[in-house]
Amino acid sequence: MSATSIKESNPSKVYVLFYSFFLIPLVIAVIGTSFIIIVKFLTLEPKSASDLLNDVKIGSANKRWQSAFELSKILTSKTENFEDNLFRNQLITAYNRSIHDDEKVRIYLALAMGQTGDQFYGETLRIGLNDDKLMTRLAAIKALGMLQYDSSVEDLRDIITDKNREVIEHLSVVVSLGNMEEKSIIPDLIPLLDHEEVNIRWDTALSLAKLGDKSGHKIIADLMDRSYYSSFPEVDTEEANQAMRVAIKVSSVFKNDMFKEKLVILAESDENMQIRDTAIKTLKQIYGHQS
Repeated sequence: MSATSIKESNPSKVYVLFYSFFLIPLVIAVIGTSFIIIVKFLTLEPKSASDLLNDVKIGSANKRWQSAFELSKILTSKTENFEDNLFRNQLITAYNRSIHDDEKVRIYLALAMGQTGDQFYGETLRIGLNDDKLMTRLAAIKALGMLQYDSSVEDLRDIITDKNREVIEHLSVVVSLGNMEEKSIIPDLIPLLDHEEVNIRWDTALSLAKLGDKSGHKIIADLMDRSYYSSFPEVDTEEANQAMRVAIKVSSVFKNDMFKEKLVILAESDENMQIRDTAIKTLKQIYGHQS
């Protein structure tokens, strides 16, 4: 059965597309009703990464996860050196101890390690793949993808084939593998283009394209077509716009007549001006097309 022959309109099987691409459920579920607390916390005087890590270790319950959240943001900065072995080892110790803490602490510490891009944290994050709690497992999967930690590829491959794992775990693994440069995983991803879950088909196509494989081109072309989303009532306009932007970006890896045709339509008549502009720029950069 081909990916395109599977019934596309199955609302009970469709996650919200924006969540699929960016694993937002991980963040939304954690932040949720705590938004006001976070806003209040973020208005305080900024602290260093070491200060925040210390708060994670000795702070109150709320302060620990709030500090872990802020730490996960700070570690995206390249203006501070986070390769100090003392800091690295303290972060790992905090993560290991968080297995008995509020899951939000462990989630944000995993994401913090992923944000560093430092392979030093890879083996620690691999342990998190087998946590009892789903959300902390998802955080470990995402963080390993952020690190592009090749030594975890076999672990992630095992998750894909484990029928006892949650569908969202399979989806998260597909996204993380697409962020790596390990092309040996391509044969394992291609069968997922026929997966019963439409989100897995979508993200598999995107991940394969990132790895230089053309097997999911038809799906990517569908994602560049606004009319395609009418089959998925759960996907609102902004989510469709975001999905289309991602598909356009991924399509730019290849020169393809099917992609070019979709881009021309978007450039000339799409209802969203940002989508039009993105399509115009892609046509010019990839195809030398002049508007």
